[in-house]
Amino acid sequence: MKVGAECLVCLLERGYHQACNVTEDPETRKKIMLRVLKALEGRFTSDAVPAVLGSIRDRAVKAEVRRDPYKDLKVKANSEALALLPAAERYVSEAHTPYQRFRRACALSIVANSMEFDVRGYTFSLKEFRKALKRPRLAVDHLAQAYKLLKDSKKVLFLTDNAGEIVFDTLILQHLKEMGLKVTVAVKDRPVLNDATLKEAREAGVDGLVDELITTGSDSVGLLWEEASAKVKRIFKGADLVIAKGMGNYETLSELECMGVRVLFLMKAKCNPIARSIGVKRGANVALLISL
Repeated sequence: MKVGAECLVCLLERGYHQACNVTEDPETRKKIMLRVLKALEGRFTSDAVPAVLGSIRDRAVKAEVRRDPYKDLKVKANSEALALLPAAERYVSEAHTPYQRFRRACALSIVANSMEFDVRGYTFSLKEFRKALKRPRLAVDHLAQAYKLLKDSKKVLFLTDNAGEIVFDTLILQHLKEMGLKVTVAVKDRPVLNDATLKEAREAGVDGLVDELITTGSDSVGLLWEEASAKVKRIFKGADLVIAKGMGNYETLSELECMGVRVLFLMKAKCNPIARSIGVKRGANVALLISL
C-alpha cells in the first residue's frame, strides 16, 4: 500500500507523541523531531509505503533517546487484556460449531486491534473496546473462505501486531491447534511502536500454545520483506495460510507480488488511507483474504 497525503502528517505527529512519551524536556523533544525530519528527508514519495517510513521514524526516535517509548503502555495493555480474556473465552466456547468458535475468536481478535496508540484522529477507549467485544461486526468478512482453506491446510504462520491485542490472538491460536495445524507465531525482534515482542508474547502465554514462537528478525513496522530473517521468509513461503494482524502488516505485505501465498488480514481500519485501500469506512473491522 502506498502513502496518502495525510500519512506525512501522521508520521510526524506520531513521532512527536513518542518524543513526549520519553521526555518532558523541550530541547530533547526538539532534537528528536529534528532527527526524525532528517531521517525522512527525501523519502516521502508517491511510491513510499507508510510502514517503511514509520520504521525509519521510529528508529530515529530510538537512536536519539535509546529507550522504548511504549514500554509502559505495552505492560498496561497486556494487563488490561488478560483481565478481559476470561469473558472472551466464554463467548467463544458458547458457540455451537467449530466454525462459529473460529469466527468468534477471529472477530474478537480483530476488535482487539483497536488497542492502538498515537494514530492521528484515533483514540483507544477501554470502555468502547469492552462494548465492541460484546458485538463484534465485520465490514469485510472472508472468514468462511479462510476456514475452508484451513481445513485442508497443515501449516500456518501467524504474524502478530500489538501488545494487549496479542492476548486475544490466543483465542485463534488455540483453535488452530485444535484443528491439528502446525502453527508458527512471529513477533517483532525488537521494540517498535506498541507491537508485541517475545516478552509480551510470553506474558500472553503464546509460547505454550503453538509449535514455535519466533521473531521476524527486524524491528520494522509490519513485515518488511527485505529485512525479514531467512527463517521467517522460509516459513512464510511454505505456509498454507498466513494470518497477519494489523495495519502495518497490510501496508507491507500488500506490496508483495507473485509469492503464491494466501494471507488473511485481520484488522481495524483505523486511518483513512487504509480504509480507502480496502474500500471500507474508517473504523471498520476487516477479515480480508487475498493471494499474494
